[in-house]
Amino acid sequence: MASAYWLRKLPEFFIARFPFLNAISLLLLLAERAQNESYPPIQPKVIYTHIGIFVACGFLLSFRYKCKEVSLVYCGQMLYLVYTLFTNTQMDYTQWQKIRMASRHIGCVGIFLLFSSIFENLPSKQLQKLGETVIGLFLMAFVYILNDSVEDKKSFLYHVPGGDWSRYFFTLVLAAGAISFFSGHFLRDMSISVIVMFGILTILIDCDINYWVEGNRMLFWNQVRIIIDDLCILLGFAMIVVRIDNRVKVE
Repeated sequence: MASAYWLRKLPEFFIARFPFLNAISLLLLLAERAQNESYPPIQPKVIYTHIGIFVACGFLLSFRYKCKEVSLVYCGQMLYLVYTLFTNTQMDYTQWQKIRMASRHIGCVGIFLLFSSIFENLPSKQLQKLGETVIGLFLMAFVYILNDSVEDKKSFLYHVPGGDWSRYFFTLVLAAGAISFFSGHFLRDMSISVIVMFGILTILIDCDINYWVEGNRMLFWNQVRIIIDDLCILLGFAMIVVRIDNRVKVE
């Protein structure tokens, strides 16, 4: 019984500490960019504010203090990073790089919305539904990337055996997951399927850092941040498996 309890709490334990990883990796990314830039793409005061908020969120979530409010603040920070990716021309990312990074941030936002809905005395159905919808959007965005982005399609065919037929299969499962989250039904079952599919893609494709850095001009810490987001999303789906009801539609 005790081991089952701790297994249930394990995803939440790690999710609560992802703001620390975000703060550290953001600093290291800016340090990597500084080697080729005379001035940072984001004003230093804004950078330090972001880092401070990430660290504060990490501490507060670790101690389970105001989890709902802190999680929503963290979601706001992630959405601001998405906004910055597309509006700050000094970032100098290609369109496919922006979409690739932004989609993971959106996935993390969905996970933290669900995380925030869990830790209320009366769990918020509105927050949970919003989180499910955002996760559905992330899965649809991932399906789009897998089939429309030349770079991501090429990386899939290079790393995953089975060619286009494998890509169609992954697309089908992830699209089914998106429909499940949009509808709010069979979340636990589909989360298990998504963990398997998305986990395979993370290990085979995203964890091949040399492929992305040397062959596709991704910055090292950009790719590491994508992997961190992947892990957050995978742990989020594990949290859904153990904490969210597997609602079944009844006629």
